[in-house]
Amino acid sequence: MSVVDTSSVMLNDSLAARLFHGHNYKESLFRDTVAPDNINDEEFVTFSESDSFFSGLVDFFSSLPWVVYAIFGVLLLALMAYWAYRSGMMSFHFNRHTVENDAENVYEIDYDSELDEALRKGDHARLVRLIYLSTLRSLDESGRIAWRIYKTPSEYAAELADTDFLRMTNLFLRVRYGDFAADRSDYEAMCVWQARVLKGGEA
Repeated sequence: MSVVDTSSVMLNDSLAARLFHGHNYKESLFRDTVAPDNINDEEFVTFSESDSFFSGLVDFFSSLPWVVYAIFGVLLLALMAYWAYRSGMMSFHFNRHTVENDAENVYEIDYDSELDEALRKGDHARLVRLIYLSTLRSLDESGRIAWRIYKTPSEYAAELADTDFLRMTNLFLRVRYGDFAADRSDYEAMCVWQARVLKGGEA
């Protein structure tokens, strides 16, 4: 049976204590576990900067006042409403007396009474406009065009692709937006073109 030399063990313990005196074993253990030798200090710096960047972004957005989010919400709703309006999902109907009988809304005009009044007054510009708008309504009701309040006369002309209707459209645009002084011959021409368009084309 061998006898352990306790004095030698005590000497070794004393020597180890002197050699590692003040050594932070917890820090050493953390460094050896988390940061092995094959990862350099630059990589730790990169990770630290990345965390700091995302943390900064979170802090920035969380610091924005509620008014900013409200403005973004209103803008989003406005864009959605505009898209719905342009796609025809929404239509806005105005009082026909707000804008000179609201001539562009073809379904809110009493054509018989309006035509009688325009004829009595000799208002040929108004007659040209009424003939054109009543033609739009008839074409929409027959399914030859798809009337929408936001569409332009040029879009209807391209949609129908009819020579007489193109002539009607050009005259209407000159009278409605070009301040063209229409006369009785223009009104009569609109009547002839309208009859041929609604009939299906030139005879």
